[in-house]
Order: sequence, then structure tokens, then C-alpha cells
Amino acid sequence: MKISRKISEGILGEGAFDVLAKAKMLESRGVKVIHLEIGEPDFDTPEHIKRAANDAIMRGETHYTPSAGIQPLREAIAEYVGEYYGVKVDWASQVAVSTGAKQAIFATLCSIVEEGDEVICPDPGYPPYADGVRFSGGKPVFVRLRPEDEFRMTPEAVSEAITSRTRAIIINSPHNPCGSMLTREQVKGICELAEDHDLWIISDEIYRGIQFDDFEHYSPMTFTPDRVVLIDGFSKRYAMTGWRLGYAVAPPEILKNIVKVLNVTTSCPAAFTQWAAITALRGPQDFVKWVADTFKRRRDIALAELDKSESLRYVRPTGAFYVFVDVSRALKKLNLDSKGFMEWFMEKRQVAVLHGSSMGPSGEGWIRISFGNSDENVREGCRRLVEEVDRIVKS
Repeated sequence: MKISRKISEGILGEGAFDVLAKAKMLESRGVKVIHLEIGEPDFDTPEHIKRAANDAIMRGETHYTPSAGIQPLREAIAEYVGEYYGVKVDWASQVAVSTGAKQAIFATLCSIVEEGDEVICPDPGYPPYADGVRFSGGKPVFVRLRPEDEFRMTPEAVSEAITSRTRAIIINSPHNPCGSMLTREQVKGICELAEDHDLWIISDEIYRGIQFDDFEHYSPMTFTPDRVVLIDGFSKRYAMTGWRLGYAVAPPEILKNIVKVLNVTTSCPAAFTQWAAITALRGPQDFVKWVADTFKRRRDIALAELDKSESLRYVRPTGAFYVFVDVSRALKKLNLDSKGFMEWFMEKRQVAVLHGSSMGPSGEGWIRISFGNSDENVREGCRRLVEEVDRIVKS
């Protein structure tokens, strides 16, 4: 019987979960693995948020909700986004709650992309961007993020990628996997290009608030909110990855389509998680600052270890909780690609990292290291990487 080539050949999936599965398989054999591959905080969700979910369950908030989410949460998101970005957001026509930010990305792409449309994507970048474009019948056009540009998507590079078929530009700041952040001038420049060519901007800001070294976060919402779909959620700042709760803030004409896609895919997010999310947004925010401070400390630990190497190269991350590391010298010695290195390193030194090729064509030769583990494990995992790569390169 036939199956869909559109899925089997066109959708690549998120490699981090494949690596996690390999690591779990190794652990099932009694091997202890240091996990630096998966993009999630290792912290537990704050107690006041868990209590809010439990209270919601106990009072019977266990039924379907509207596909766009419950009104109190949509109102809280509109208030939160409006205050942060200094824009007016109407909860009823501009806010939709999704089952994770990933679903909001997918629903947005399904809502604006038609057969043959082009969408500009960062490369390296989050795999669901390109997969969502392909699923919708479009073509991802990759803009290479270069180390010499500190892995930032520049307006000049975006301009060169725009054609008559371009429908949208996807930006992600702070950035996964490189930990880079766009400057105010770069965000403004991309917004001007979108206005000149009548394009949508899909701005994935799930890592906002996790930034270091006094770097400020800038969003296209500040410059051209009428053509921006803002993607955000609760996974990273509130350590709620397993709760699967995100949201999209979009102009009314596109939000209607987004809600249709949410409706036919998951009906609605779980009711009790939505009530807990209200507590996350309106409750104390000291946990968010603690998260950022903790990841800064872990970044510094990782970089201190990597700096001991004579063979590795990286660009200092200023946001999110990743560092993208050039291991190309070791790959040449081993005659491996980055996926082969990931598998070899996990077996040999019991450390799971993410191969750069899973994040796009320009990721080949690099690996992503996540700080989503304890100080001790981040230090030890990076120490083993330095030890192994330097040994190989010098051999």
C-alpha cells in the first residue's frame, strides 16, 4: 500500500528527540549518559503553577475548551504581550492558545503558505520551520547564519533571498541552536524589508528573557505589529516543557486560519494547563530571573571548559541555553559527518550532544550543546568533549 511521500521524504523531524531516544536506549543497558542534547530546562515547574493546575483539576476543569483557548488565559496573554511590547492586543481576535509553541508555528505556516510559496528560514535553525513550510506546500529558502556575523540573520542576507514568490520571513531571537540575538538595527531592517515586499514575519520568541551580558531583546512587534505573528509559550521561562502550552498573537485575518488548524489537529489544549498558565503569567516572576541567571552560570561553565581546547571553535552565545561548537577538525580525522560524530561520541564517552546537520544544511561540521543540565554535568560533558577532540586532532 502507498504512503505519503510528502511526509516520508519531505518532513525531517526534530533530531534532538531521535538523539534522546538513542541515549535512553543506551541507559536501558545500564550506561549513565550525560544529556546535553535536549532543549529543555532540567528544573521543576514552580510550585505555585503546579498548585494552580491541581486546583483546576479538583474543581473539574477537565473538559474541552474553545479551540483558541479559555478567555481568561487569552486575556492574560493579551495583557502580558501588550505591556511588554507596548502594543494594543485584542484577546478575542488576536490571541490563540496552542498545544506547545511548535503547534503555533505549524498552524501559522499552514495558515499563510500556499503551493509554491517561499518562506525564508534561518540556517542553522529550528527544524519545524522548514518542515512546516514543506508540509504546507511551500519551499523553505535558507539564509545561512555565518560565524563571522555572530550567527545573526542580517537584513542584507534576507534581502538577497527575497523573490516574487516569498510569502514570509521567520526569525528566532534568542536563537536555537546558536544562542545568538538580533540587534535593534537588524530587526528594524528585516521589518522594513517585510513592509517593502508585503511579507509576513513569523517571530519565534520562546527563549525571550533568557539572555546574557546585558544584551537586550528586540522584536518586530515593536516596529510593524500588523504583519507579525508572534510565537511564544511557557516551556522555557517557566520550565513547563511537558505541559505543552504555547500561543500565537497575530492580526485578526490570519488568526482565524490559525484557530481552524488548531481545531482540526488537537481540538484544544488541556483545560487545567491553561488555568495554570494564567498563574504563570500573573504570579511572581522571580523564577524567570533565576532561570536566566542559572543558564548564564552554566554557559560560563561550558565556555570555560571549551576554552581549554586547541581544536574547537564557537561563537559566544548571548541568549537561549545553547552553544554551537565547530568540531570539523575532529570530523576530518575520524572521516565522519556530524551525525556520525554524535553517535560515536555518545558510545565512546557517554555524552549526548546534537549533531549540527539536524538543524539545517549549514549546521554540518558543528554540534549543539545544551545547558539544560546540572552545573556538574555541563562541566563534565564539555570536559570529555575537549579531551576527546583534542586527542583526535593531535593524533
